[in-house]
Amino acid sequence: MPEELTDKGQINIVGTQGSPPTSFSNPAIGSDGLNADLARAIASIMGLEANITLIPTDGIVPGLQSNKYDLAVASMSPSSERLEVLDMVAFTKGGSAIGVPEGNPRDLTPQKLCGLRVGVPRASFQSTHRLPELNEEECSSKNRPSIRAVTLPDQGQTLLSLTTNRVEAIMVDGPVLSYALKKQGENLDVLKDDSNPMSTGGLSVTKGSTLTPALLKAMEVLRDSPEYEQIYKKWGMPEYALPHDELGELEE
Repeated sequence: MPEELTDKGQINIVGTQGSPPTSFSNPAIGSDGLNADLARAIASIMGLEANITLIPTDGIVPGLQSNKYDLAVASMSPSSERLEVLDMVAFTKGGSAIGVPEGNPRDLTPQKLCGLRVGVPRASFQSTHRLPELNEEECSSKNRPSIRAVTLPDQGQTLLSLTTNRVEAIMVDGPVLSYALKKQGENLDVLKDDSNPMSTGGLSVTKGSTLTPALLKAMEVLRDSPEYEQIYKKWGMPEYALPHDELGELEE
């Protein structure tokens, strides 16, 4: 463990706001959700108290680089841009999903989004990778109109953009959309996207951080404990638990 953290007995952790059930604010306890529970468990294993702050996704990397935060526990997938400046330790599974209005009145599929407005959260995997990839595969390469990405501040406001008819479809994290479907099932349907594989989310620290080896060990300890899968069951997300054989430092 880095001596500066053990001396103060606390670790400053940053997560994303407006993304239930993975990360959101709860007036009763502050930071709540799957990622907050995992963050507290990891901090406890390292003998530290977790001080968690939730901010927009595009502020996470600058916050780590400026040493405002020691660790990010957010559902961030590895990318070449992120891995240039971050060490990322696998801690969860994830994936994108596409939401449309209830009943899918336009009979949309992932292959029928060309020319339409599709909401995505700012600085998310969906906005930087998945939607551009889908646009290239289904639209640009086939001389069809491009998907019109509408970038919103967070996943919660992206969901709102669909229910207020600002967009024809949205692309967000799968767990976020599943949770919204349970809570607002009369407002949206989820499209099946067989071409989108599961991704892996990483605990993130600055490149070459002295905290990286401790995070690798802490994740091994947490994954071997009953608490890890209990947290996923609590939030109705058992299918997103990280398999044992995928523990380790992430590469693109």
